[in-house]
Amino acid sequence: MSSQPTLISLSSSELANTKISSHNLQAAIEALHRDGLVVLANAVSTEHLDKLNERMVPEAKTLYARSSTHRNFGPKTGNIQQEPVLEKEYIFQDVVANPFAVQVVECMFGPRPSLRFYSANTAFKAEDRQPVHVDVDFDFPKVPWGYAININLVETTPENGATEVWLGSHTDTTKDVLDDQYSHKQVRAELLEERRNIGRRGVQPAMLPKGSLIIRDMRLWHEGMPNQTDEPRVMLVTILFPHWYRSNQKIILPESLKGEVEGWKDVDACVEWVEEGYDYLQGRHDHDFALKP
Repeated sequence: MSSQPTLISLSSSELANTKISSHNLQAAIEALHRDGLVVLANAVSTEHLDKLNERMVPEAKTLYARSSTHRNFGPKTGNIQQEPVLEKEYIFQDVVANPFAVQVVECMFGPRPSLRFYSANTAFKAEDRQPVHVDVDFDFPKVPWGYAININLVETTPENGATEVWLGSHTDTTKDVLDDQYSHKQVRAELLEERRNIGRRGVQPAMLPKGSLIIRDMRLWHEGMPNQTDEPRVMLVTILFPHWYRSNQKIILPESLKGEVEGWKDVDACVEWVEEGYDYLQGRHDHDFALKP
């Protein structure tokens, strides 16, 4: 069993038709069942990522200088929460509702998964890693119930802080993996040791090409790792939920995109519409991913 995540490259025909082949779809589904994570190596336009990176890195530096900016797991990790640009010319379907990611997730959830989250975090140069954690701490449904779609704006390696992932850890579907003495959803130390003993310790992807996207089961153990370079590294995240999932969570988008987003037929975009000029850099930290009664 490979210690590295499954990486799938889409063919020119798949890219032209915006439709993943049955063989690549099968490989992606097998990886999600087995590992809780799969990478589609070339699913996103690099031109779109370059445009976003040119805008978001300077904004990240502005946010980093503010004492009020949310630091993920404290200031020593160098990791800040950052909201994506909410202007019409910076919203791209292959970034926010990637058709290939949706096609894979549909095979796990059924038709028209719900898009309920769009955000980013940015890794600045640092020495400390995050603790191994999951992003949620409620009583999970006993089936896959959420997939995070992560897109780094640049090529990502261990040097600039590729996220460490514990492949296969998603199969424990209860919150009992969490250590109650911490508030950051950390995984209990003895469970980490158990997985190390069976040879399934955490691993950083050796290289994620620019244009790749990562589909990650929300139950998967992971940890942000230090960026050892001088250049901030931005990672976008959207989250898809099954249509049956009871949640009030919504993404924020400008009203000028309403007609275009309604054309994203394969995904149910749950949107709070705002006027142009909305101050997206103020951030939002009141997210609730728990399943409603």
